[in-house]
Amino acid sequence: MLLLLFLTIIGTVYSENCSYIYNGSPYDRTAVLTIKGLPTNLVINPVNDDLHFTLIDLDSLQNDRVQTKMDQYVFSKGQPIKIDNVNGQAAAVDVKNKKTYIASDDGLYYLDENNKAQFQSLKDDDIVQLFKPPSDDKLYAVFFPENEVYVIDIKKNEKKKVDNVPCAFILAVDAQDNIYYECDSKYVKVILKGFQEPIEFVGIAKNSARAIAVDSYNRVVLATNDGLYWVKPDNVIPSKFMDLDYVPSGLAFDYDDVYVAASGVIYKYSASGCK
Repeated sequence: MLLLLFLTIIGTVYSENCSYIYNGSPYDRTAVLTIKGLPTNLVINPVNDDLHFTLIDLDSLQNDRVQTKMDQYVFSKGQPIKIDNVNGQAAAVDVKNKKTYIASDDGLYYLDENNKAQFQSLKDDDIVQLFKPPSDDKLYAVFFPENEVYVIDIKKNEKKKVDNVPCAFILAVDAQDNIYYECDSKYVKVILKGFQEPIEFVGIAKNSARAIAVDSYNRVVLATNDGLYWVKPDNVIPSKFMDLDYVPSGLAFDYDDVYVAASGVIYKYSASGCK
């Protein structure tokens, strides 16, 4: 009788812990970090599992009379570390060249081995977003105030405007150089490589896209107000991977682990204990 009761309890705990469904599979959820503010622009360094993010001060975000205050952080070995010598606004990890880049209001920086920001290039440029594809030396950047998209040649430290993308508030690029973006708080679109006209995804509400990332399988995943969607270059109808009961602010992947940020918290979804 006691054994039966024990097994019943274990089964209940298992179903509760693995009650989150991602792409048809059960996942566990853990709050890996609680912090005051809005964590966004999540990116993982797959070499050391460091999680980089931007922390936005909510009071300044909601006050139109002041500039929004934000700080750049790295979550390493269970501790949030503030990158305090730069006005960081986003990060991108370059696995190929073993560098982590920081977008700032005064150009492009990189982190040294002590997590201190060092100047790289583009002095006086206000960079608000970064995206680094894994396979080449290109670095995509969004420049304030027009939110225009440029591709930076890291070797030459030169930038070139990306044609046919008017602006971007969130940005991702897949392995085929298709560019996914959301502009002017409207709808999510993709511009296929070699084409001039973007394709608009349907079924996603206006002004609901919050973050976008590419996973380890080269799938572009969009975080919206109601869940996570796989947006494909060959289908205008996204596939829903997961329902969310909160508004996300950031998204990143570490192989099969999924990190989703929301106000005051960063969650980790993992399937490793749910097999």
